[in-house]
Amino acid sequence: MQVNTLTKKLPLSLLPCEVFGLLTTNGRTSHTALLETAEPGTQKSKRSISMVSAAAVIEGLDGTVTIKSLNDNGKSFIRALAKSDGVPAGFTQDASSEVITYTLNEGNYGNGFYESQRLTQPTIADVLTLITEQIQCNQKADNVSSCLIGAMSFDLVDQYEALPSLNKTTPDFKFYLADQLVIQEDDSQSAKIIVKGFGDNATNTVRLGVAIDSIESKLLSSSKTPSLIATSMSHTFTPLQSSDFKIDVTDEQFAGKVEKIKQRIIEGDAFQVVLSRTFSTECDDAFKAYQVLRKSNPGPYMYYINFADSQLFGSSPESALKVFDNSKVTLYPIAGTRKRAITESGAINFELDAKTEFELISDEKEGAEHMMLVDLARNDLAKVIKAGSRQVTQLKRIVKYSNVMHMVSEVIGELRDDINPMHAYRACANMGTLTGAPKIKAVEIIRELEQKPRGYYGGAVSIYNANQEFDSAIIIRSAEVADGVAKVSAGAGIVYDSKPELEANETFHKAKAVLNACQLAEQEINEQDINENLKEKSKESAA
Repeated sequence: MQVNTLTKKLPLSLLPCEVFGLLTTNGRTSHTALLETAEPGTQKSKRSISMVSAAAVIEGLDGTVTIKSLNDNGKSFIRALAKSDGVPAGFTQDASSEVITYTLNEGNYGNGFYESQRLTQPTIADVLTLITEQIQCNQKADNVSSCLIGAMSFDLVDQYEALPSLNKTTPDFKFYLADQLVIQEDDSQSAKIIVKGFGDNATNTVRLGVAIDSIESKLLSSSKTPSLIATSMSHTFTPLQSSDFKIDVTDEQFAGKVEKIKQRIIEGDAFQVVLSRTFSTECDDAFKAYQVLRKSNPGPYMYYINFADSQLFGSSPESALKVFDNSKVTLYPIAGTRKRAITESGAINFELDAKTEFELISDEKEGAEHMMLVDLARNDLAKVIKAGSRQVTQLKRIVKYSNVMHMVSEVIGELRDDINPMHAYRACANMGTLTGAPKIKAVEIIRELEQKPRGYYGGAVSIYNANQEFDSAIIIRSAEVADGVAKVSAGAGIVYDSKPELEANETFHKAKAVLNACQLAEQEINEQDINENLKEKSKESAA
């Protein structure tokens, strides 16, 4: 497929949220996304990607993948893809002028194969690989911006393993083929505008140039977007009350499920099971809530995606799978959390903070749970990497964020030549911090007790480019917003000696930062009030 890339770099002092807000009517434009990475514990953005237009949307559910054009560029992409010989093995293709559907002929989860063979058997994620292969550019540097941006749900695991069935309301994955991007690096005070043309549209350089000029004009004609919160109002923040949210599982019901898991652990079915529940609260402006969240609880992976019928936003502390330099692969297991030693004034008590860090490192229970996840990561990567390439490069390192500190490790390896990022994701899905161990049995118990699909919670926000590089973050500390209601899921890792009441409280504290962000956005308090009131509430927000 012919792909053309035009870029333009311009001086720009706007923040990523301001850039995205200007180009998407404050986040209300459908089929757009903002991805930000930041230094741990700060709001300082290391890199941001504003996807302000997409050519096509790719949606997978059960055994079917549907690709729909969103503009003329998308129609050109559809035509070129339909003419190509690239139908993934095991699929049939049905194409029209604006839609292509790929149907998986048979899904047997690779039963009867060795593990190394099973991972390369056909799944709907193969269509994502097909697209990234088709949108390669002549210049390797341009392949980075030839990318898919979207999210994989927790329940995509159904395509990989034989699990109890559920009636899903969320796609297994939903991605966008980006055709207009604005990329900002660190504090460079500049931005790079990138536009893409696919298929027949690739030769229309005039149209691509017009798109770049339009973006540049919007960015340079306005010095700032409106403040994320109306500064003309003075409002006293009301602390989060139980009446401000609903919950699908009461504390008593949750405690009963914890006891059932503990019994399954005694019976030898699992070592740990991550049990979750869902809170819901009003949220009329998801992008505003995202901005409050990134201010109050910044994480290394922050994201906002407008799916048209819903919006997904969050601030995740945890990477999922990362594939880079074509073949290097990394997992970052996180387990073990403590609150930072924050004083009433909002400052860090460094002496007490150091004591807290030592207690976390020395905690035998936390250490054992962390090592279980490190072993899971090592085992997952062993399925897809070259022999002898596996390394634990960081072990039980303490990483500090604004409100909490986490115990983090890093496991790396080099992918085998027959393995692509989607095979690697299959080997690792879902991350042990959201399932428990052993993974498949833990998910079976989760299905039995939760009795509903998890949707995007516990899945991964992802970017997958034509260089076969894949980066993803676990969807936690997040909300999915639809029809003015935000749903916030949070879980707790249940082990043999878990105390039901404490585990129920943990889910609330994990959800609290996102619930508070939605509430603050609803109250429309001013910037000063945010700064003052978030100091108090952030002390209570656990990761």
